[in-house]
Amino acid sequence: MEKIPVKTLKKIEEDIKKNDLGKARDRLHGLISTYPNELDLRKKLGDIYFELRYPTMAGRYWYLEENKTLEMINACAAFEQSEGNDPYRISRALKFKGNPEIIQKLQLVQGYSPIQDKVKEKLVEEPTETLGDKLVTIGCISILVLTFFFTLIGIITIFRWIF
Repeated sequence: MEKIPVKTLKKIEEDIKKNDLGKARDRLHGLISTYPNELDLRKKLGDIYFELRYPTMAGRYWYLEENKTLEMINACAAFEQSEGNDPYRISRALKFKGNPEIIQKLQLVQGYSPIQDKVKEKLVEEPTETLGDKLVTIGCISILVLTFFFTLIGIITIFRWIF
């Protein structure tokens, strides 16, 4: 965790000491999006969710933890169940945007979950572009073309009024 600003980590620790877990949670979410390769941040966020009595969310952030306690294993099982035990849905819900090599090197606890290896495979494989992704791209391009078209019509109309 050498890359993470020490000042921010101190603020998180102060928030936890002041029992302002909501603020600490929000700060950790921001850090995770900025430093996705730092799995220790995920563990810390899972601890906060567990303190807030959200075991399913705690399981989401503890899922990539190598050394799980019994609480962590139960929370991860609750998380898997909330996602219908579907490896694809679980891998999407984990929202891991970091380096896939970290996941490949990860030694997860064996035996507690039959689907964790499948989830690990889904996290490592290249994301495929879905129909929804294609529709979003087409929609954005259409909006740009329509905006240009209506702007052009507006300019022509203004010139007709003036001249």
